Amino acid sequence: MITLNSISHTFPGENEAALRDISLTLGDATVTALVGPNGSGKTTLMQILGGLMVPTSGSISIDGSQASADDLLTGSIMASSSRDLDDVPATILVQYARLRPTWDEALFAHYAERFDLRVNRKYVRKLSGGQAAILSASIALASGAPLTLLDEIQAPLDVPTRYALYEEILALAGECMEGKRPQRRFLISSHIVSELEKVAEDVIVLKKGELVAHESVDDFTARVTSVTGHASDVDGFLAAHPDLAVIASRELGSTREIVVDLRGASITDADLAAHSLSASPCSFQDAFAYLIQENDQ
Repeated sequence: MITLNSISHTFPGENEAALRDISLTLGDATVTALVGPNGSGKTTLMQILGGLMVPTSGSISIDGSQASADDLLTGSIMASSSRDLDDVPATILVQYARLRPTWDEALFAHYAERFDLRVNRKYVRKLSGGQAAILSASIALASGAPLTLLDEIQAPLDVPTRYALYEEILALAGECMEGKRPQRRFLISSHIVSELEKVAEDVIVLKKGELVAHESVDDFTARVTSVTGHASDVDGFLAAHPDLAVIASRELGSTREIVVDLRGASITDADLAAHSLSASPCSFQDAFAYLIQENDQ
């Protein structure tokens, strides 16, 4: 169990904090999605979890014991689509990864075959963005690191390769959940929010360095609901449920559609029928977009 206790971080020379008082626990979920708009603090949070950066304030504990940056660094691996390792030969990257006691050579060979990886002395800068990203992802997955951080690793990949990578993540996570492999946690960030719904169990939403939500994907999707009906019926419904948080509203002639956040509230089929309204849950992507919009209002 990894717990973040009031983590905040401000980069030198900056007035605005990149992260503000983030407290959460990465519990039993094997795969967690980390989403948020540009500048929300996703990469900063990952770098802190990976021991690559020390937060300005706050602490991180693992199974109840406070963890140092070195503890986090040795227990994690971070892969991203950035080109920070362009001046390193691909063979050196793999040789370095093999030093980990948890490295799985058979697993890496599987990824090399599936993704047609040709690991040679060619510098990473000679690889395309997609080739470099899938190499980094394959190393991270085969590393056996207890905490595997994938920061926009899928961004340069074409759709078939992205989906194949998701399949491999799910297969590996499934084996960990079934006890066939040691326990691991995967934290995946992406701007392609819709694709993470079928990959992750939990979701963390950041906006402007603050925590907007941390819950299961099912709960996250269920909490944002669209309610539609005649405008006067919607008005009556809202009057009867003053606890409902309205995220968005739009008029369609005499019909009104509202989007409500059900956290801390609930509506029943009887409530809807009494006001001649219909309701439907929003998609994962729409729930994310609406909650970010609500946070701006």
